This record gives sequence, structure tokens and C-alpha cells, in this order.
Amino acid sequence: MRICSASGAGWACGRSSDKYPLTKGLCRSHYAQARRGKSPSPLRGNSANCEEHRDCAFSGCDRAASAKELCTAHYQQQAAGRPLTPVRRKRDSSSYQAMIQRGVIECLGCGESKPKSEYSPVNRGGAPRPYCKPCNSERVRLNHYNVTKEFINQLWTYQGERCAICGSAEVAQSRALHIDHDHSCCKGRRSCGSCVRGLVCSNCNAYGLAWYEALPLPLRTFSLLNDYIARPPAQRFREGTSTAGAEASFDGR
Repeated sequence: MRICSASGAGWACGRSSDKYPLTKGLCRSHYAQARRGKSPSPLRGNSANCEEHRDCAFSGCDRAASAKELCTAHYQQQAAGRPLTPVRRKRDSSSYQAMIQRGVIECLGCGESKPKSEYSPVNRGGAPRPYCKPCNSERVRLNHYNVTKEFINQLWTYQGERCAICGSAEVAQSRALHIDHDHSCCKGRRSCGSCVRGLVCSNCNAYGLAWYEALPLPLRTFSLLNDYIARPPAQRFREGTSTAGAEASFDGR
């Protein structure tokens, strides 16, 4: 592990290569100072130790805050009008190649070190993906529905950790939860994200919603499913979080 070499009277940067990529022995911020011809100075007004920086306000991000309490990557996402999503961790190419040679690779998703056989090849050359098979499958699923892992976790908690339709916690725990969305919303295969309605068990998704929504409107007389479709939990959750201080509850019915 290398440490940023920037220092001065009474302070030292202290940023290490395990969290921040270093260029010519300097962290990104101090390297930018050097390129502008400036002498190294403490970051964000920390006069004692630059390592005492404020973390990005995005949950789970340990990068230093750059603008509006967000790191550079998350601030760019916000400025572009995109939903905030976790930033992919950077990994040194040489260390990654060393992992491949050893046959044990650290997954960029779960952080666990797993055998090379636990990773799908990214191309015909056989190079393994940086995410293990379960993590890569989850990334593909979240990308398909245009939602973040954080949103799914928050929605799951909002639903009381149970299926949004039948309310069964046992079924939800024993089988993978399905992300339900309004199929009439988006023309393409990928969801816009806003039409995601809730998290449901496989039975309610395959044998409940799929069958029910295929019926003609005059035959849709089941109030439980009508209430779910008209006011899905994801919609109520978004409305609650969009209002400052609002607290929403969900009864599962």
C-alpha cells in the first residue's frame, strides 16, 4: 500500500492507494494541484491532516466529498440528472492479473475472494468478469429495471420484508423476490425505473399478476390486486421520500 506523498508544515495527506488511485505518488486531488503548478496544500480546509476529509453523502460511498457533499463521480451523476448509483471501484490492472494467475479473484461487488470458476468469462479469450456470477446477475437485473440496490433494499424494508401482494414473509424468504413493474409503461425491454411497482414473490408474480392483468377490464374484480395496481408500494414509497420529513407505512394488503 502506497501513501500520497503530499505534505507541508504541520500536515500530511495520508490518502492510501487502497482507497484512492495514486498518480506519480500523489492522490488525485494533489496531482491536480501539481499539474496546475500549485504547491501542495491541505484539501477541503483540513489544516492538520488531509485524511480527515468528509465522506460522500451517498450511502456506502467512502470517497471524499467534492461538491454539494458528494464525491466527484456522484456529483457528476446528479448534475446529469441521473439517479445516484454506486461507483465502480477502481482496481490496479497488475493486481487483477495477479489474482487471475493465482486463480482466486476478489469480487468488486460482494468483496469476497472466490475461485476463477465462480466468474463468467467476459469475452472469448476467457478473461473473467470483475463480478462473481451472483453479483453480476444482480447487476444485470437491477440495470434491466433501472433501479439501484439501495432503492430495492429501502423498498424491501418499506414493505415490511414481505411480499407486497400476499404479505407472506415465509414465501419471500424462501424464494427470490421478483421486481414487478407496469408492462404497459415502457416500449422497450428495459424499464424506465419509474414504473417499478413493488417486490413480490414468484407465485404472486407468475400466477397472480400475469394472469390477472391478461383478463379483460370488466373481469378484474379482485380488490386486493386492484388496490396493488392502483397504488403500488413503490409509488407510495417514492411519494413519502419526496416529501421532507414524510413517513409512510405499508400494511401489506
